[in-house]
Amino acid sequence: MKKRVGIIILLIAVLVVILGYYLYPRTGTLNSFLFSNYNKENIEQIEIRSTYSGQDKTVKDRDEISKILDNVSNIKLVRHYGSAENKTKGAIHIFIYDKSKITNEIIIQGKEYINIINDDGNSNKEYKIIDNSLDLDYINSLIS
Repeated sequence: MKKRVGIIILLIAVLVVILGYYLYPRTGTLNSFLFSNYNKENIEQIEIRSTYSGQDKTVKDRDEISKILDNVSNIKLVRHYGSAENKTKGAIHIFIYDKSKITNEIIIQGKEYINIINDDGNSNKEYKIIDNSLDLDYINSLIS
């Protein structure tokens, strides 16, 4: 009987450790979540659209693409699993084209949240922006 209780306690402890590992919010930068396994040299164009103003811009120049990616790559993020009630209305969509098709989409919702949609992996993950690391003025200047 004591052996059985010991095994059950061990199994519960292992389960708690595994769940804690998978549910613990991951922190990092946009670079570590999106571009760590992605060759930035393959990006052919970036399209930026604003639902605030209705404006959009397409960038095909490699130097400007590199500058945009360098700017947004340093945004500090933490994985968000909570409610989306307090999100700012309106968004900026950044579409990343690789081989003439959209491979990734970054949706910036105010200065609080970012969704990363990966069309290749068919995933959609939401992150909360931390440390006020988003330069929204820079992104707005690109489309104005």
